[in-house]
Amino acid sequence: MRKNILVLMGFTFLILACNSDSQKAQRFLLKGNKALNEGKYLEAIDFYSESLALDNSYKEAFNNRGVANYKQGRYTEAINDYSQIIIQIDPAFLEAYRNRANAYLADGRYEKALEDVSYLESQLPDTAFVQFTKGLIFHEMKEFKASIEAFEQAAALNPTNAEPLVNQANGYFMLKQLDSAKMILQQAERMDSEEANIYNTYGLIAMEEKDFDLAQAYFDQALNLDRENAFFYNNRGFLFLLTNELTLARKDIRRAIIGAPENPWGYRNRAILFYKEDKLSDALRNFELAAKMDNKIPLLHYYWALALQANGELEQACETIKLEIDPDMDISTWLNEFCS
Repeated sequence: MRKNILVLMGFTFLILACNSDSQKAQRFLLKGNKALNEGKYLEAIDFYSESLALDNSYKEAFNNRGVANYKQGRYTEAINDYSQIIIQIDPAFLEAYRNRANAYLADGRYEKALEDVSYLESQLPDTAFVQFTKGLIFHEMKEFKASIEAFEQAAALNPTNAEPLVNQANGYFMLKQLDSAKMILQQAERMDSEEANIYNTYGLIAMEEKDFDLAQAYFDQALNLDRENAFFYNNRGFLFLLTNELTLARKDIRRAIIGAPENPWGYRNRAILFYKEDKLSDALRNFELAAKMDNKIPLLHYYWALALQANGELEQACETIKLEIDPDMDISTWLNEFCS
């Protein structure tokens, strides 16, 4: 499962100046902005770098290059650009803190992201995007109660936006509080019935409740509204794994990983697929890859242990299954049967 993440990224525009080098730097900034808007991120980075070569205190060029680096998945470089503004140029430039928090979040540096969000909160109290970002960070840290509280505040501050409600419902889903999740989703649906993530989360709940036909209907509805969403394909692919429709699962999981190669749940699902296809070496490799990205994914260690057992590595399987975090999995029975 993966919740929808709304990254609020801003980039700044031209400020006129009078001297020649500044004018040249601004022209490169404009070229970079055009490339950034067109999705040509590497080209944009080059233009912003040309701008900074002419004016190394040009905070707008650092900020926008940071955005382009972020879009390119170069989170360390993005963080460095934003930090250059904060440390060397303008420590009161809030856009840099906002963007750096998102970059830290994407890079898995959650404590640093929280530091930036806390500073933003001190400067911009009662601001929806600050609470929303805080909720995303806590969710990634698997502190779901804290994430729910933050999303509640974001929803109160922006009562016409369904996004905080959907993310709040995702938190309740992760806590297995399914009735609460449904109630919040109903509020979101009344607010914006075209929000695809509502039906994705409904699908996750139906899958948890073993109503697989209803789950597929919801995932199909989500994909009808957002045809390119890799996370929706991944969730439907997992559903097909549960129903042993492996050909359909393979198609969806492949599309999910191509669309979101940074999502560890995709590799968990591909590992389960390989396990079910008796491709054990491929399964074990993908379980390891998923665990390197996120070692606390529900059902990861359960299926990993099954693959190890099938591969004749019972001792390692017995150690691996002890790491399973899904509270609904009764691993004690398995341990007593195979590991005593």
